Amino acid sequence: KHGFFGYVKLQCVPSGITGPMLLLLVPLEFMSNILVRPVTLALRLFCNMFAGHLLLILFALGGEHLVQMGAGYVPVGILSWVLFILVAFLEVLIQFLQAYVFVLLNAMYIAGALADEH
Repeated sequence: KHGFFGYVKLQCVPSGITGPMLLLLVPLEFMSNILVRPVTLALRLFCNMFAGHLLLILFALGGEHLVQMGAGYVPVGILSWVLFILVAFLEVLIQFLQAYVFVLLNAMYIAGALADEH
């Protein structure tokens, strides 16, 4: 709607600001809106998925190791596998929630890019 340079201007040049304050605010707004937003979206999604997968690996391999250690550790190993299954279901729920947050934030960013200046 605004074109690339119109989008950058709307995102980086705050309305009602003139003079020397623009020298301070334009780089900050550029970093915030153009560089940081996509990185934070990607990092949020990656870190949540990575943490969930680490928990799954911990419970699965930890349970296997405990079962192999001997008879005294078998109940704890089985408990670890049960927790593995529960965390797997929780991980599915968290991924749906992350997809919702990702789409919602993208929609807000796109709506802000298409909106006219007030």
